[in-house]
Amino acid sequence: MSLRVRPLITALLLGAVLGTAQAQDPRAAGRYLEDALKRYEARDVSGAIIQLKNALQQDKQLLPAHILLGKALLEDSNPAAAEVALQEALRLGASPSEVVVPLARALLDQGKPAVLLEDPKLSPNGLPVTRAAELHLVRAQAESDLGREREALASIAQARQLLPATTDSWAAEVPLRLRGGQFSEAQLAANKVIELEPGNAQGHYLLGSVLHVRGKMADALAAYSKALNLDPKHLEALVARAGLYIDQRQLAAAGKDLDSLRQSHPRDPRAAYLRALLAEDTGERDSALQAMREVTDLLDPVSIEFLRYRPQLLLLGALAHHSLGQLNKAQPLLETLVKQQPRSPAAKLLAQVLFSQDQVENGIVMLESYLRLQPRDSQALALLASGHSLQGRHEKAAQLLKQAMAGREALQLRTVLGQSLLRAGKFDAAQAELEQVWSRSPAQGEVGFSLVMIYLRQQQPGKALPILQNLLKARPKQANLHLAMGLVKSALGDAKAARSAYETALQLDPRMAQAQVGLARLDAKLGNLAAAKARLQALQQADENAVEPLLELASLAQMEQQWPEVERLLEKAILLARPRELRPDFTLIDFHLRRENAAKAVQVARALSIKAPQSVPALIALARSHLANRDLASAKAPLLEASRLAGFEADILAEIAGLQVAAGDLANARHTLGKVLGTDAKHIQGLLLMASIELRDGAIDSAEARARVLLEIQPKLALTHLLAADVAMARKRPEAALAALRKAHELQPSTATAMRLFLHLARHDGGRGAREFADTWLLKHGGDTSMLLALGDHLASRQMFAEAATVYQRLVKLRPSHSVALNSLANTRLRLGDTNGAIAAAEQAVKAAPQNAFALDTFAWALHLGKQSERALTLLRDVRLRMPDNAEVRYHLAAVLAALGRRAEAKLEIQAAIVNPTGLESAVAARELANTLK
Repeated sequence: MSLRVRPLITALLLGAVLGTAQAQDPRAAGRYLEDALKRYEARDVSGAIIQLKNALQQDKQLLPAHILLGKALLEDSNPAAAEVALQEALRLGASPSEVVVPLARALLDQGKPAVLLEDPKLSPNGLPVTRAAELHLVRAQAESDLGREREALASIAQARQLLPATTDSWAAEVPLRLRGGQFSEAQLAANKVIELEPGNAQGHYLLGSVLHVRGKMADALAAYSKALNLDPKHLEALVARAGLYIDQRQLAAAGKDLDSLRQSHPRDPRAAYLRALLAEDTGERDSALQAMREVTDLLDPVSIEFLRYRPQLLLLGALAHHSLGQLNKAQPLLETLVKQQPRSPAAKLLAQVLFSQDQVENGIVMLESYLRLQPRDSQALALLASGHSLQGRHEKAAQLLKQAMAGREALQLRTVLGQSLLRAGKFDAAQAELEQVWSRSPAQGEVGFSLVMIYLRQQQPGKALPILQNLLKARPKQANLHLAMGLVKSALGDAKAARSAYETALQLDPRMAQAQVGLARLDAKLGNLAAAKARLQALQQADENAVEPLLELASLAQMEQQWPEVERLLEKAILLARPRELRPDFTLIDFHLRRENAAKAVQVARALSIKAPQSVPALIALARSHLANRDLASAKAPLLEASRLAGFEADILAEIAGLQVAAGDLANARHTLGKVLGTDAKHIQGLLLMASIELRDGAIDSAEARARVLLEIQPKLALTHLLAADVAMARKRPEAALAALRKAHELQPSTATAMRLFLHLARHDGGRGAREFADTWLLKHGGDTSMLLALGDHLASRQMFAEAATVYQRLVKLRPSHSVALNSLANTRLRLGDTNGAIAAAEQAVKAAPQNAFALDTFAWALHLGKQSERALTLLRDVRLRMPDNAEVRYHLAAVLAALGRRAEAKLEIQAAIVNPTGLESAVAARELANTLK
């Protein structure tokens, strides 16, 4: 069975299609169904699925199409979507005997054995004999997945009682017996399969698997070969025999079986992993990495619930991800495996992963548990020492190292310790360990090179220089050392020496891309952009998969303000980057945010957070993007996780807390700031943020005390006076607040202080001074989009829609893709009765931010008012799925449905809007609509 499982969103989308498609042409539906049946019978499963969806678009109640679609999706390794289709078939009145077996298999393939066993619809009682026996065997596998071996055997016995002359129950018994270590019983069951059906390839494969486990390799090989003589494409036999050939170093024979697997079962992850092992054995490193990527591509979509009781696949996925440097993906697989098999050496690999993911204490606990079972494992002891060293427990680490190094060279283990700290990102600790090794053994090139890279990272090129000079004396023809010398000389400002070092590196290794990049950077610094671009383009042409030239070309494109080219280059760099290379992602996010395209920034940041879920910077980038897109709710979760992962690094925690405040997550912001001020009681940003939260909590005295402290230590900081203004407002002293805001603006005449002053003026004295201040500011800062947007909103709030529209238009002229301004412009035009103008602006807003639900809602409503209700309906169904709790959206959907004559559905929507009126601006119109639908 192939293990590629599409994401659950496929099922959700399918459900949406099935739920909303309208019957258009029953005759066409029948034609699609007949064509699908022919394709299915011809094993064109993908084609059958397409035609079945076409049929259901024409007639959503076409019961045969639902059932066949469920079976086809199951065969296409899409069990989540199959479940949706089969459940719909049951709802429409399908006979359970036609549905329950594939439905049970769909649940099992999703890793839902408990759901399968508990669902009363999936009981064998009352089914025809054949179906009941089939269902008993599916239930047996579910019980086995849950560790209920006795119940699984009982289900197999029930199936055998119903159909005693068939082989299925005996075949199902073999893996169950093997899992329980009952080898004799397993071999008896396999022999029974062969006895009942000698020409059954499965029986001979099962016998081979038993013999393989029992160590009878020659007999196992003969059994696998017998199975393949009967069925040359038998998946399990091909996988097992290829693995056995590799173990026996029969690489040519293994290659033939793997070629057969590639042809007959191209999506099996075990075959891909065996290809990787074979490629490594034959020295084909690139092919091995590609095969490892195939493994992860096949296993990643599979739920952990499905893999939980399949240790072979768990280890397979973990090893593949680890080989590719994707530690965050290897971790949950290893955790599941070690939980089931505590003695497994996979515990050491898991500990290394945990250290690299800043989960050091968890890694220590893991190693201590493993060492209780395997106390003589010196490698595990060395790893445990590195964990304690990471946590600052150097004495404990020393004791463990001494224990691990009994009878071994201590320097070697200390080197291992230093390198492990470096991989974990603990540069200070790694530096301390490696400096000790280097001082005692300066001939160790790897140690010296690691120290050079650390010093460059810490912007200490002067410390790196003597080490490099020492290394180059012993290794004058090592290209990477000359490259490092170029980096050091460039950091020291010696461009001539840097160029010479890069050129020497290229003489030694003409393919060294990093040296070419270094030369291009030198050209760019000297203003010779054409030469830099030519060098980088040549480098990219030589290696289309290289990421570094793309990043540098993007930087040059930004200098020349070639914005589409910047985006194209960075997107390409992301696609080509290694899993742990995140620079292209961060660069593209920053680019979109600077260009005020928050929706695109969110898309990139979401993908980054999936790629690097344990990265604090990635989580912060995702939160910033959500905030820029005005989606406060979505910003909270990544910030909470970032706060957890950041430990007690005050500056990073303060940044996170500030974003939590912006997201409205004050409870978690308080906790984060507690960590900040517990680490540094006079941390400026921490004091500012905590005071702002205290003001929101009504703790004015405490906030005022913090403000006084800040005024003493930072009297010329604008933020200090902004806080004083907030305290004054809390004391209901608007004049004092105004004075503080003017002082802040005087000290720092920026958009931030101007906005604070403008908003204060807008809220007091009838807002009379706000417009005058904004106009004055905009005379000197006409490109200040924040002030333009605030002024437009201010005018709109005062129902000065014509003037507001003028301001929004001015903003859009500066930033044509500013989705918020376009959406606001559309709303003001609606208020002015300019429906066509509103449609045009709203359409531009949606183009600028296709995922912005508010823009979609405005566009849909404008279309409806413009007599384009059918087009509006499609958009509003989308918006409703995005904001199901927004009453205004549901009112809009109800109004459009009513206009199209779909009163029953409209009634459901308007009732939902009235019952939960959150965000319902059109309350009067909504009640009027509800009355017409009674």
